[in-house]
Formats: sequence, structure tokens, C-alpha cells
Amino acid sequence: MEIGALVLAGGKSRRMNGNNKAFLKFENKSFIESIIDQLTGFNNIYISVDSKEKYRNLNFTLVEDMYKDIGPMGGIYSALKMIEEKYIVVIACDMPKIKKEFIDFLCDSITENIECIVTEDEKGRICPLGGIYSKDLIGKIENMIEEKDYKLLNLIRRANSKIIPLSETNFNKNILDNVNDLKDYDKLRNLDIDI
Repeated sequence: MEIGALVLAGGKSRRMNGNNKAFLKFENKSFIESIIDQLTGFNNIYISVDSKEKYRNLNFTLVEDMYKDIGPMGGIYSALKMIEEKYIVVIACDMPKIKKEFIDFLCDSITENIECIVTEDEKGRICPLGGIYSKDLIGKIENMIEEKDYKLLNLIRRANSKIIPLSETNFNKNILDNVNDLKDYDKLRNLDIDI
């Protein structure tokens, strides 16, 4: 089964004093380098960007947003329109704790007719990033863009989705933590991470 990998790097980083989250350091690597290290095994790794100019030094296929300023849905839609693979694993560039074993687990969870695979935490909150999306969703996303509904959670509800409770896996619940602001980043740098 053909699966590509997409790193979403098109955010504005407003809550990081303008520092581009993709290039923040964690364990002596930038976030985006840490994530790409976990994507070994994929023939194609795509980077979703708001503007190619900022990321021209990355040696991967850059996917510029077809629709600007609509958040992760815009990046996922643009990639699904462009890629040859039927499925794409989607990781946000501010998720530096992601691990290859988790990504492999998601890929192994794909079954016929599933359009989306995501996980939920112990409180039942769905984690839309760190998931898999199918090209079969293109029409649904186009309808949502027309409706100006850019919420991934609403897409997941409309799709034929598989939602996996993290508590039923062997993965640490922090594996999908994202770094939203400077406080999160300080906490990350001060932690001994055990995943």
C-alpha cells in the first residue's frame, strides 16, 4: 500500500514570538529534523508550507498551500491533491516527541474503506494531527472549504474514520504533545523524556 508522509510546517508561530517552530531545537536537532528522522521508510516525504521561500534549504518536496490561512486543513488538502499515494501520514512540525514505531502502528491500522485514522486521549479528545488521511477525502474537504468550515475535527466526523484510543496502545500518552507557545517549549527543554 502506497503511503506518503507530510510534515505540516505552514503555521504562523504567533505564540512563539515569531520564531518558526519547525526550526526550534530539541535534543540538538530542529523539530523538523527530529520528525523527519522518524519518517524513514517512506519513499516520499512532503513538507507543507505557507511559502516555499522560507524552506528552500530543505531537500524534500515542498507543497505550498492552495488556500492560505485556513490552518492544517489547507496543508492536508493541498498535499492530497498533489501526491500519487492514496494515503498520507500527517505530522505537525511542533510534535518533536513523535516516534517511528507510532507512525508504523498507524500505517498498519489502515483497512479497506477507511478515510482517516486518528487517536484519542484518555479524556476522549481526538488528536487530528499524528494521523492518516486518504485521497478519498478530497471531495469532503472541498465541500467544507466552500462552507468555510476548516475544523479537522468536523472532517473526522464526516469521514469514515477509525479512532484509536491511545490507552489501548503501548504508546505514552505524551507522544503527540505539541509545542504551542514559549511555556510549552521551556517545559519540553526541561524534561527527561521517556517514550
